[in-house]
Amino acid sequence: MENTITEITTGTIVLYDGGWYRVRKVTKNTVNLGAIFGSYLYFKGVSKELVTEDEAAWYENWQQSDTYRQM
Repeated sequence: MENTITEITTGTIVLYDGGWYRVRKVTKNTVNLGAIFGSYLYFKGVSKELVTEDEAAWYENWQQSDTYRQM
């Protein structure tokens, strides 16, 4: 079985604890997570093992929102 881990970098949208966040800072083993729009920082020092890259699912969900549809 091939391991297809996507490298998490600053700006990546990830799924963590049931919500989507933008990665604001990356260290060797941890990331800081903030708002996708805006600059609010929600979590600091989250283990990389606990987050998964999930931009496609977030974007699909975002397209269904009233905010997106009213643009």
